[in-house]
Amino acid sequence: MHYTQVEITRDETASMNVLVGAWELPILEAKHGDERMKVGELREFKNREWPTDPRSEMQRLNRLYGVTGSGDNAVSFAEKVYGSGSAGIKALGAAMEAARKAAEPKRKPKGSDLVGKTG
Repeated sequence: MHYTQVEITRDETASMNVLVGAWELPILEAKHGDERMKVGELREFKNREWPTDPRSEMQRLNRLYGVTGSGDNAVSFAEKVYGSGSAGIKALGAAMEAARKAAEPKRKPKGSDLVGKTG
């Protein structure tokens, strides 16, 4: 799985470094603001599997990043970014799939791939 290293500045004296999936970047931005984020390098961990269940991933993100607002106006940062209910799960799943596909190694076309193709 690929992770993006992000440094988040909390205040003048404190910052933290985190490794997150690409679909978490918009959530971090919603929570901390892009001016407090410094996106770094992409790192690969071959022994970690890509998450495949968007519903479970949404639950994890809700627990991890918490909510904004209070009472009836409270909404999780993940739902603020991706939406709530089945639409939010679907949008998160699409973002997870896009990140996985973007991380796939690009292969050069073979000659046989080009046979019969007109351009």
